[in-house]
This record gives sequence, structure tokens and C-alpha cells, in this order.
Amino acid sequence: MKSFVYCRKSSEDDERQILSLPAQASELTSLAAVASREVVALLDESMTARKPGRPVFNDMLRRIMNGEAECIITWKLDRLARNLEDGGRIIELLQRGIIKEIRTCERVYLPADNVLLMVLEFGMANQYVRDLSVNIRRGQREKIRRGEYPFKAPVGYYNDPKSRTIVPHPQKFEGVKRCLERFASGGYTLSAIRDEFRKVGVVGERSGEPLGLQGVHWILKNPFYYGVFEVKGEMHQGSHLPMISKAMWDRIQVARAKIAKPRHDRKDKGFEFRRFATCGECGFTITRERHFKRSRIGKPFIYYRCTGKRKDLKCENRVWVPQAKVAAEVKRNAGLITIPTIWKERFLARIESWEEKALGTKQAAIDRDTAELEQLKARIGRLNSAFTEGQLEIDEFKELKNPLIPRKAELEQRIVALEKSKANRFEPLRGWIDEANSLEKAVTTENWAEMTETLRRRGLNRNLRAQTLTVSFAKPWQSLAETNLAVRDTNDLLAQSAKWWRWRELNPRAPDLRTPHLPI
Repeated sequence: MKSFVYCRKSSEDDERQILSLPAQASELTSLAAVASREVVALLDESMTARKPGRPVFNDMLRRIMNGEAECIITWKLDRLARNLEDGGRIIELLQRGIIKEIRTCERVYLPADNVLLMVLEFGMANQYVRDLSVNIRRGQREKIRRGEYPFKAPVGYYNDPKSRTIVPHPQKFEGVKRCLERFASGGYTLSAIRDEFRKVGVVGERSGEPLGLQGVHWILKNPFYYGVFEVKGEMHQGSHLPMISKAMWDRIQVARAKIAKPRHDRKDKGFEFRRFATCGECGFTITRERHFKRSRIGKPFIYYRCTGKRKDLKCENRVWVPQAKVAAEVKRNAGLITIPTIWKERFLARIESWEEKALGTKQAAIDRDTAELEQLKARIGRLNSAFTEGQLEIDEFKELKNPLIPRKAELEQRIVALEKSKANRFEPLRGWIDEANSLEKAVTTENWAEMTETLRRRGLNRNLRAQTLTVSFAKPWQSLAETNLAVRDTNDLLAQSAKWWRWRELNPRAPDLRTPHLPI
């Protein structure tokens, strides 16, 4: 039985799991020899299986479907997939008999086996990576709250494995500090300061060559060196030892601005969709080219195609797509997340009714709490007067007054919170409707810049394959796209109206006025 030996490690970093692939290959080759399986190819991949899109894995399945092999030998089942989509493909091929055997170090999976076992194992592998992702993010947030940078230490520092903190590098800290001080003087260019970094041992980790100018640029603009760090656009006070002062860092930025070359705006040269989409086959960028036909001298024709630069996979999607076709696909996808003007007005009218009811309900709650607060203040005032006049003993006075003080503080805080929350909570919803409606105008007028920018911001990915652009939208835009598709499938106005006002209808639930949802 012809077999593929498939080895995979999760990390693409050579410094991590460096023995994983050779160890797997050695063990699995021995396993194939014991089982008398002919190894057609030894395939290895350094890529996470958390989501679909592994090129070597996809190529292996394609070759199996072409009849090159009938068996897969791998270390464990989770080496093949940790996502349900790839796991489902494996199960389907095994049940259809295209894959006649999956052999691991633990057991053998055959087409006649109970599929529930494989489903359970793939599900456990998928849940493992989901839980791991949640735990890692929680740990990162906790480190950030403590002022600890949760990522790899910048040049001049290193991640101490014992204390799990970032500490000064014993050899490079002082050298990097001297380089920064010299650059702050204003007498160095990027090339000159790169040579200074090289002299103190700051070079590329893998190549051993001097840093690129872009790498030097990032060192000079990194606020980590004066004691703070940035995560997702938010600045945090770091607990690490600063290398320089804030004043010196400011001087570095002034010196960096003086030597910066002015950037001239690059013209798009007629390329409307530069750096817009990726190849649906190999994941590389879609590039553009201009050609001139001999029969039409002087008239350019613009085409888009996959760069095809992936060395480990031959892309089958290198089709030349005319710009007009790409424009039509962009317009089609942008039209999926638009709201017509007539429905914009209807939705905004419904939101106004929600606002009126919400403000009325909130004001009534403020009035009730204010009335109760005034009564409490009056009672406390009477108790104070009675105690002052000697009508109450100290113990009796405390027993009567103490329960009233926490309630008074609670009411005051609740009133303040209600007053602050009077800001329109429906404003994000109104802005979402306005954006979707403005996109409809961009589609009508063929404003390509606005359409592509919106698809970049609202689309999770943009894949071009077989001259078709596929965009996966984030919520709630995906639901809006589904609604538009459902509306276009019918010409009945009543049915279209039912799609817009479907089960998530614009109708607040009285009397608690729960958060409404748009029909998207």
C-alpha cells in the first residue's frame, strides 16, 4: 500500500520545536517499514493546523485524490488537523475509501471504523487550540496590567526564563544605549547608526548581517526604551528598567524626523485594486500588470494575477483577470453590505422611537431614585437633630442611622451612573446604518476607492480565485450580506419587506426595553 508520511510542527520559528520534524520523520519511517507500507513521499510542514489553508496538507490530499497514495502515516491524528473543516475532509475521504488507512503511533483508522471516534478526536484537538488561545490572551492581559511586555523583548533586552520578565541584556544593553545617545545628538544618519549597532553586536538574528534600515527605524521609534510600551494602540507603563529618559527619546524622534526623506505620493497608475486581494489557492498577493496590444497601439490593458512566489506549492490559479472583471467583483461584494435609502429612513425612524422610550424609562428611574434619596436625607437629618437635642442615646442613634448611609451612597452612585448613561447608546447603531447606506451611493457612482476601503475594513479576507472575488465579512456585516442575497432572490415586494423586517424585527420589548437588534 502506497503511503504518504506527513510530519507537522506548529511553530514556523526554527528555534522552537527544532527536533520535532526530524524526530517524527524517523519514528514514522520506522513505523512504515514495520507495517510494510511503501513510502511515496515524506512531507513535512511548519504551520499551525488551527485553521484551514496549509499548502502541503492540501497538496497531499490532492495527490491522494489523484491516486498517488492510499495511506497516510502521521504521529497523531491532531497532526493532520486541529480545525473541523480539514478534519471533515479527512473523514470524508476515509469513508469514501479514497484513503484506505490512516496509521498513527497509537492506532490504525480504517474506512469501516466508527466515525464518531475520529470526530471526537478532531473535536478535542480543535477545542484544545481554542482553549489555548483564550488562556494565552488572558495571560497576556494580566501581564499588561502588571506592566510587563507580553511579547519578545526588543533589542538590548531579553526574556528571562526564570523570572518570566524582560531584563537588560548583559552584553548588548549598554551598547544599544550608547547608540541611542549618539543618534540623539543629531549627527548620524540611519546608515551610520546601523554601523554603530553592528559594532556593539546588534545584527540580524538569523543572517548575522547588519540590520536593515527598516529595523534600525523601528528601534529608534520604539517607546519601550524609555519605560512604556504600546499594545493595540494603547500605551502602558512598563515595569522594566528604562534604557533612556523620555527627554532623550524625544530628541531621537526630532533627529529621526530631520533625516527622513520626504515621501512623494505614488500615483496608482491606473491600478485601482493594488494590494487588495490574495490568491484563493496559495494565499499570496494578487499583483497587477499593464500590457499593450499591438493591434491597439497606445491603449493599455490592465490585468491581475497571482504572484506565484510560493516555492513549496505550484499555484494552479495563475489566471490573468482583466481589471473590468475585478471591478465587477468588487462592486458585487460591496453591494452585499449596503442598505437602501428607503430602508435607512425606516430604520432610523424606528431607532428614534427606541430613543424616546429609552430616555423616558431612564428618566423615570432617575426620578424614583431621587425621591427616595430625598426621603433618606430627611430621615438622616431628623436623626441628627434628635441626637443633638438629647432625644437619642449614642447606641440607639448608631443603630438607626448606620443602615441608611449605605443606601444613601448606593442611590447617589446609581443616579450619577444613570445621568452619565444618558448619552445616546443607539449612536453606534445609527452610524452603522449610515455607513451601509453611504456604501450604496459609492456602488451606484462606482467610487472604487470607497468600495475597496470598506471591503478592507469590513472583510475578514479577500480571496480571488477562478476570476471570482470572495469576501468573508465580520459581524454584523455578514448578516447584512445574507439579507441582501435573500432579498435579491425574490421579486415579491411583500417577501422582500419580510426579509428586511425578519425575525430580528425592529421592535423593542416593553417594558424592560432590552437592547434591540437590526434586521441584518
